[in-house]
Amino acid sequence: MEKRLTFTRDSPLRTLLKDEQDQPVYKIDTPMRLMNSTTTITRNARNSTEQRDEEMARIHWHCISQSELVFQGKILKVGNFLKRTGALRRDMKFTAPDGREYKWDTHFVSMELILNDGSNTVVASFRQANLGIFSPKRKACLEIFHGGQHMIDLIVITFVYVEQKRRERRRRALASNGPP
Repeated sequence: MEKRLTFTRDSPLRTLLKDEQDQPVYKIDTPMRLMNSTTTITRNARNSTEQRDEEMARIHWHCISQSELVFQGKILKVGNFLKRTGALRRDMKFTAPDGREYKWDTHFVSMELILNDGSNTVVASFRQANLGIFSPKRKACLEIFHGGQHMIDLIVITFVYVEQKRRERRRRALASNGPP
């Protein structure tokens, strides 16, 4: 069974992710700052006995030094956890707690998380919002398939980082008229 999370805003840094029943599941918040901002990823606690939301992770964005990910009580240098890969080094791979390696395969307006074991099994897929000019209008959505159900939190957390970096790269490429 797949899980579809729909974005309320076209931003990986400031949005709610809602489930198929239009209920908020995750809140992603990044206060506006010129430098060194922090993104907080919170999971809605409506299905648990606790009444407050649970902070899943923080991403401390740094301009000069390496950004940091705070997850499961650990502070990780992002470059040590999410490693660049691929011919143009646009894709990012990581090893999950299940011991398997996964890779975010980035494209111009979409991304796929694949099991990086040679099978290329798609675990999650992201489609950017469509304004509806040439095709039907749709909100951005992250679909998590059967193979990723055991690590939905980790998929959301790594997605936020990789998608923000993909958008930054795309903006730079469009500004310089080069490839993304």
